[in-house]
Amino acid sequence: MFPRLYRLSSQKHAIISSMGWFEGQIWRWTLAWKREFSQEELQRLDRLTLMLANQHLLPDQQDTLCCKGKSEFSAKSLRQMLYSEIATEVHNLVCSVWMNLVPPKAEIFMWLALLGKLSTKDMLCKKRILQEELNTCTFCSDHSEHLDHILLNCPFSWEVWCSIANDLGQQASRQPNFQQFYETWIVVPWKNAMIKQLWISTVFAVAWRLWMVRNEIIFNQQRLDTKEVCYSIRWTVAMWTKQWKISVPYTTEEFVRNFTSFPQLFSN
Repeated sequence: MFPRLYRLSSQKHAIISSMGWFEGQIWRWTLAWKREFSQEELQRLDRLTLMLANQHLLPDQQDTLCCKGKSEFSAKSLRQMLYSEIATEVHNLVCSVWMNLVPPKAEIFMWLALLGKLSTKDMLCKKRILQEELNTCTFCSDHSEHLDHILLNCPFSWEVWCSIANDLGQQASRQPNFQQFYETWIVVPWKNAMIKQLWISTVFAVAWRLWMVRNEIIFNQQRLDTKEVCYSIRWTVAMWTKQWKISVPYTTEEFVRNFTSFPQLFSN
């Protein structure tokens, strides 16, 4: 739950009994770190400290294992529980990317994003390819660059999402992570099939374009421009619509110029 704090810990190989002491009957945690924390890391430490405060160790008692709803632990029951509660939900969500509304490269990109497999700076740090101090958001430089931040929670990314949603008469809904944001976006109801497809394709286009802009900044030193990014997203969607089975009665240029009018034009 706290991989960044773990990397900063001086107690990676310690056992719990060496990470604190009993003050009377009350256990006091003592955690040791390699360096001082940044502001963001202090916030993570606060969450960890709060979580540990609810873990009450008991003196003079042996550790025991217990499994949810059972007296004895078994790997089989744990595997079944994880599959039923997590795997099916994630599998269904990830499989939803294959809608034939966007090019295969964009579908594969979204598939990787929903699986949490994009090579963000945070991921590269975990793989020891990038140094920890270089793990800053390419857009805002104020946060570590993990997937949920770069594609959703960064102020720049969120401004783009809100702008495109507003173009289509909707409001982007804040979610804890990109997976849930994607799921919330694609289930928004529309009466017209073409507008539904347009709406779904935009979630691919925005995420895809944000990632491309991120790479252009890193590798080509491109500047960051919200209006330009939003305009390129509209062009991307317009180009993708030409591959749909449903015929779009507009040229690509007309589509881009009238992007905000489509929900009204096809409302009936």
